[in-house]
Amino acid sequence: MGLLFAVMGFLIIDLYFNLIPHLIPFGTVSWLLYACLFFVLAHHVSKLTGLNGIGDLGVKAHYGWKRNIRIGFFYGAGIWAMMYLLLWAFGDFQVIGIKKAPESLIFLVEAFAGMFLGSLINDLIVRGYVFAHLKGKVVNSLLLLISAFIYALDDVWLVGFSIQNTIFSVILGFSLGYVLLKSGSIWMNTGIHTGLNVTYCIVYGIPGREEAKGFLLINPGASESLLLDHAHILAAIVLFLVVFVTYSRLRINSVS
Repeated sequence: MGLLFAVMGFLIIDLYFNLIPHLIPFGTVSWLLYACLFFVLAHHVSKLTGLNGIGDLGVKAHYGWKRNIRIGFFYGAGIWAMMYLLLWAFGDFQVIGIKKAPESLIFLVEAFAGMFLGSLINDLIVRGYVFAHLKGKVVNSLLLLISAFIYALDDVWLVGFSIQNTIFSVILGFSLGYVLLKSGSIWMNTGIHTGLNVTYCIVYGIPGREEAKGFLLINPGASESLLLDHAHILAAIVLFLVVFVTYSRLRINSVS
């Protein structure tokens, strides 16, 4: 019965975040309100499924949590920026300019705020909630695998299904799940997720609104190669290796 309630709770918070925007178009202000209401819903759903509330999903203001966000952000943004720099160098796209002020400033504020909230909510659903219900009940390697595949399936809401994107999402899910498992809180995980999403916005635009362009104004390039087609998968592999190798050296603050 406990597992049934946990699955029902997952479906409630997941469908709230992913289905409603497909049914109701949101403006910026209404989306922010809708996103904030998610935390109220997640808190009560967590309690109804046997947890102590949203804190059990990893939202814990422990010592150094802000530092964890910053470190995670530099990991995600740094590796994704290097990927886009290489894509540009190999002719995958051409930069023809940047947005002018004040549009550029508004865009950056919206990108940072939207990507942080969106990343945090997604992380709470596919990792925080899953970890809270399964950690200690299955071995950690299986827990990482389950959460990574749930993340890949959940990503279908945003980008649709493809084998290439599924592979990418599973690999990225391992990195994000690993730092949550090690730190015990959501913050470094969300920092990484926010960093790579903000970098995507700067190059291509806010997801779902790419036609409005990103901070950079770009045109598609003429170059095509297997390497360019799989750049995101390679970046996800690099991210996992970097996180795995360097995590213990960074003295990441964890939940005591």
